[in-house]
Amino acid sequence: MEHAQCNGSYCSLDEPSIQQPTKPLEIYHFLDVTQTDGLRLIPVLKKLELEYGHLFRLRTIATIPCAPSRSACDMSPLVILKAIELQGKTFGMRFMRRLRMLHNVEGESAYSRPSLMRLAEALTEYGLDLDEFHRDVSSDTIQQMLEKETELVTEWDVRILPTLAFVGDEEAIKAEGPYEYLVYVSILSELLDHKIEKQPKPPLEQFLRRYETATTAEIAFIYDAPESQIEHELKKLVLQQKCASLSYCDGKVWRHLKDSAHA
Repeated sequence: MEHAQCNGSYCSLDEPSIQQPTKPLEIYHFLDVTQTDGLRLIPVLKKLELEYGHLFRLRTIATIPCAPSRSACDMSPLVILKAIELQGKTFGMRFMRRLRMLHNVEGESAYSRPSLMRLAEALTEYGLDLDEFHRDVSSDTIQQMLEKETELVTEWDVRILPTLAFVGDEEAIKAEGPYEYLVYVSILSELLDHKIEKQPKPPLEQFLRRYETATTAEIAFIYDAPESQIEHELKKLVLQQKCASLSYCDGKVWRHLKDSAHA
């Protein structure tokens, strides 16, 4: 992990969303959207959001290792993600969550352009404008967004994906690669210079309503409970027709049913 003073260009991340003074810290999540390992911090971030989300704002910087050079590089995952995000970051987060779950089921074929386009088009049920999306996919705006985020990757000297960068008023800490959950909690506490209190986690149905899908192992990690106990509680929700399960090679994906007919 690296410490840095926030001065000069190192912490001058000029997205409008990070200028809001409501929360004392910011976390930048640099990830490779084409690799499952790149998405493995998502459960950690969900747990951080639930327990300490009142203390930070989260910004995701999606990239792929070959993005800076663009040579012999399939940019489809990034291009499609950025076209979705032009209509709102919420759409982008939903797309990435679904991509992660689709990869659990279909493997590398989830990253093919046809598969990615189907995932994007499924977001119309949440209000994504499909005509606007198709226009944006081939627009110059997308290239500008990719260049800007590639500059951020270079500016932060990110060499390992995923990486989390924690930014306070006067200090930044960069954690490259995965660490134990309590390491990230200690970073939040260090930057705030006081002991931090975690919020109670919501009931399981509210969790699934918020995040749409999750694996048994992911939920067990977030709730600090045995997988058997989590499955028992989720099966109650299945009987109440509030969630459904989809089996894959490494376990089960659970999805909320109330707001969506599709995982």
